[in-house]
Amino acid sequence: MLRRVVPLLAALACAPAAQAAVTTYPSSQTIRASGSLPPGGGNQLALNAAIGETEDGQIVVTGAQWIAAAVDGQTLRPLEIRLLFGHFVSFGGTLVPDALLPWDGTARKAEEANQPLWVQVGVPPSTPAGTYTGKVELTVDGHATTVPISVRVFRVTIPDFRRVDGNLQATFNLGAESYVNTAARLYGFTTQDQRIGANTELYRFLAEHRISPLSWGFGAPGPKSANGYDRNDRWWLDSATNMERELQASGGFPAMRIPISNQRTAASNYIGAQSPFHPEGWCAYLRSVHDFWQAHGWLDGTLPFLYGLDEPGPSGQRLVARQSAVTHECFGGSRVLLTGNPTGNNRYLWDNRGGNDVDVWTVLSRRYYGTFSTLQRARREHGNLTWIEKARGRGKTVWSYTYSGIPGSPGFSATEPLSDARVFVLWNALEHIAGILYGEGMTTYGNGDPLRSVGSHGDFVLLYPGAPQPITSARLEQIRDGIEDWAIYDVVQRRHGLAAVRSILGSTGVFSAGASGVELACSAFCDLKSGTKYSWPRWSHDASTPARIEAAKLKALQLASG
Repeated sequence: MLRRVVPLLAALACAPAAQAAVTTYPSSQTIRASGSLPPGGGNQLALNAAIGETEDGQIVVTGAQWIAAAVDGQTLRPLEIRLLFGHFVSFGGTLVPDALLPWDGTARKAEEANQPLWVQVGVPPSTPAGTYTGKVELTVDGHATTVPISVRVFRVTIPDFRRVDGNLQATFNLGAESYVNTAARLYGFTTQDQRIGANTELYRFLAEHRISPLSWGFGAPGPKSANGYDRNDRWWLDSATNMERELQASGGFPAMRIPISNQRTAASNYIGAQSPFHPEGWCAYLRSVHDFWQAHGWLDGTLPFLYGLDEPGPSGQRLVARQSAVTHECFGGSRVLLTGNPTGNNRYLWDNRGGNDVDVWTVLSRRYYGTFSTLQRARREHGNLTWIEKARGRGKTVWSYTYSGIPGSPGFSATEPLSDARVFVLWNALEHIAGILYGEGMTTYGNGDPLRSVGSHGDFVLLYPGAPQPITSARLEQIRDGIEDWAIYDVVQRRHGLAAVRSILGSTGVFSAGASGVELACSAFCDLKSGTKYSWPRWSHDASTPARIEAAKLKALQLASG
């Protein structure tokens, strides 16, 4: 028996290893570290894009040791092609290819059995409409494989990021101090110029991803700067110069938060030494900030807004009215934002009387429509929406927000389907909501290495520290894709009405919706059944979702360009 086994083992040792497999997917497809790939994969990347947007696709290599790539992009010009390598990060023990490392295509070892590679296509504003073709040439463990690329650019142009009109305003919280300190620790910064450069690159990166910051970090007046912006030899206290650097690097932001703290900030750290509880003392400070911004041209065509109280109750809303009156008087052209719902009890905040109104009502996604009923005749699934529409009728703007742990609606967690981040932004297109506020943060890293492990589900980490520039995440790319999708659907809405948008997103199965409206689901007495008391449309969040998103986008591009 031994004589038979030894030759067999020798033959197996000499046998060639199985060749790795290469499969393509839309960018919003969830890829696990190991195991079977999702159904519906292909052998080429076929992308559809508007002029001025950035579009992504995934190539997944399975069972490889080493991977190299080169883009044959002569016929893709003037499109800008970038390669990104999916780096796996542990989120509470779950490996997710979330950090997308810039990659020049040189040979790199696969991290897991299923290794995602991202192909990112930038469409410059001057690009003529048409179809562009090229290919990615992969070398996988010595074997050459070609992946064709086709990019169809439609005669639809999304607005420049810095324009308010026609764009979804996305304002996300971040801690620049946390970002710079973590980058310095990980990459061994030794000079203040490196720290300044990291901070400046962070704000450039945000603008590149169509996001306005909820915090100016080192560019905000300090807790001892009651007169506004300061100049200081110590760079971290030089709020005036830091603000100038941030705005110069980014080219400016369409939504600019007025630097005043809300109640979530400790009193010792109040920006500009201004207490959110004593707005009557703000006026001189507000005028100083306004004049500084105006002198630099930052107020031209922008939306300066106050976010002076977060999720206030009834007494807090009375305080917001006082904040609003002072801000409108002392900061010309300003808007006041409140995280909460318009109701009959706070009508004084949206009735256009007295100058103390809230201009931007930012509603938690699950509280946008209403809730379940206990009786069929007392239907309440649209109860909140009724008041939202009344506030809109008075000229008020409606934004949305979300945070971790909300059942019944998609979010930005790394451990939920990657498509959820995109779908949440698309819901804002479904309801033509004008903005998103995300207060959870993007750079809450803790003391470890976020490129290795992130606590919990990653809601507070949407980008990673890099040198010299930040490292994007798969979720952040989906958020940007969704923001750009919103601009395309906005063109459809302007030309054909909101019913056309709902018809597209409903007919492709992204949402339970159609031309006649949105079908809501809740635990009792809604159009559809779900497990939560808050009413919300059903949304697709399985392996079929990425294809549904792309099919809907194609329909929107065709309708917008017709």
